[in-house]
Amino acid sequence: MCCRYSVLPGSEKAKAIVTMLDKLYPDTPYKTGEIFPGDTAPGVIERGGRILPVPAAFGFPGHRGKDLLLNARSETAATKPTFAESLRERRIVLPADGFFEWSHSGKKTKYFFTVNAVETIYLCGLYKIVDGQVRFVILTRPANETMIKTHDRMPVIVEDSAVRSYLTDRDAAMEIIASAAPLLQRREAV
Repeated sequence: MCCRYSVLPGSEKAKAIVTMLDKLYPDTPYKTGEIFPGDTAPGVIERGGRILPVPAAFGFPGHRGKDLLLNARSETAATKPTFAESLRERRIVLPADGFFEWSHSGKKTKYFFTVNAVETIYLCGLYKIVDGQVRFVILTRPANETMIKTHDRMPVIVEDSAVRSYLTDRDAAMEIIASAAPLLQRREAV
């Protein structure tokens, strides 16, 4: 499912996150552009009552130590030992301008999905600290009508106005996760 997304710091919101990240973590490298599993990218968490950007690595270590877990199903995360505590206590959002998915019917085609007229979207995720590093997975949900032709799952996306609630309020986060997914725009990616 959602294994790659894009962070381009062109919008004012994305620029502000990247600027603050550079100030708080001047010696920690992170990536923008197309984000792959294992990459360290900008994330936003709640810490001590403040909403702060952090460098975060994409993927929880798998059970065998080599594999990375990249996604958590929003419908079952609360009951899975790997994700339940993070869903209760450690939620993260990943600023993005969109995400990638591949159509597997016929010729395999890479598509880029965005939310119409929104420069920066926020993918909902969960995080944990592994060996002193913030690591995240992206929450997914069943695809809506604009995604279903390409894939049966999509990331949970939170509106800018609800980011703080998602990060700080467990009940609000559960409502956000269960709310309707936004309509998406799809274009073929290079």
